[in-house]
Amino acid sequence: MSFKSNTPNFMGNALIGACCAIISSVPLSAYIASFVGDSYNTRVIVYGLILLWVIAGAIAIFFKTYKSESQKISLRFIFLWFLSVWLWPILIQFGKNR
Repeated sequence: MSFKSNTPNFMGNALIGACCAIISSVPLSAYIASFVGDSYNTRVIVYGLILLWVIAGAIAIFFKTYKSESQKISLRFIFLWFLSVWLWPILIQFGKNR
C-alpha cells in the first residue's frame, strides 16, 4: 500500500513557460550574434554562449518556481518567463536575500 502525496506532480505551467522562453530566445540570440565578430565561427560561438546562458537561466528559474507556479498561461506569463531566463542571475540573487 502506498501513501498518496498531497503535492501535485504536474509541472506543466513552469515547464511550458521555460520552453516558450527558450524557443522565443533563439531568434533574439541569432540577431544579437549577427552583430558580433567578422567571421562565421565567431558568430557561432557567441550564439552558442547566448543560448547556453538562456538554457541555464531556464533551468535555474524552473527549479526555483515549478512547485509554486500557479498562473494561467497567457502572453504576460510567457513574457515574464522570457525576461526571467535572460535576467536569471539577478532573480536568483534576490531570491537568496528573501
